[in-house]
Amino acid sequence: MPRNTEQLEQLRKEKKEHIQQIALELFAENGFHGTSISQITKKANISKGLIYNYFKSKEDILEDIIRTGHESIYADFDFNQNHQMETDDFVLFIRKSIRTTIENAHFWKLYYALMLNPHIHQKYVQQFAGNSQSVMQALRDFLTHEGSTDPDQDLFKISALLKGALLMVVVSPEFFKVKELEDTLIQSAFKLISQKE
Repeated sequence: MPRNTEQLEQLRKEKKEHIQQIALELFAENGFHGTSISQITKKANISKGLIYNYFKSKEDILEDIIRTGHESIYADFDFNQNHQMETDDFVLFIRKSIRTTIENAHFWKLYYALMLNPHIHQKYVQQFAGNSQSVMQALRDFLTHEGSTDPDQDLFKISALLKGALLMVVVSPEFFKVKELEDTLIQSAFKLISQKE
């Protein structure tokens, strides 16, 4: 039975996501430079010719993976549909950051490895910086509302705390109980907020 345009588009999307997922796993295991297009096609059980129907190059696959990952980080943060963060939103932000990292461990393992390469880091920071601007502003506004006397410095401290915890979860997930880690991070974040004495 012939497929309609919508069905064909859905099949194309699923195939592209499959290639992306296989590439992500291989990049995370072997490194970007240690993974070849041949390895991706073999594990994905597709031909080399077919992969080029979806991606121009291995670099194009990587860029798509990074873009998708960045979009997923901030996808659920509407903050009451008005970009204003309240206490519950802040707590959700920390909890979701931890859970998203655990659920997408391959992506975060690859992401942290790539960020250690200055050339790659600079390229992707510039390319995807816009994705995080509204969330960062909502965080600054929240910190100010909470009485922070230096919201930029407090945002830096909380970001460092959260990124350090996320890296530890990627490297050694077996050592952490998720709920305890979330609760500890939330308590620590509130303690880091600089307030007038």
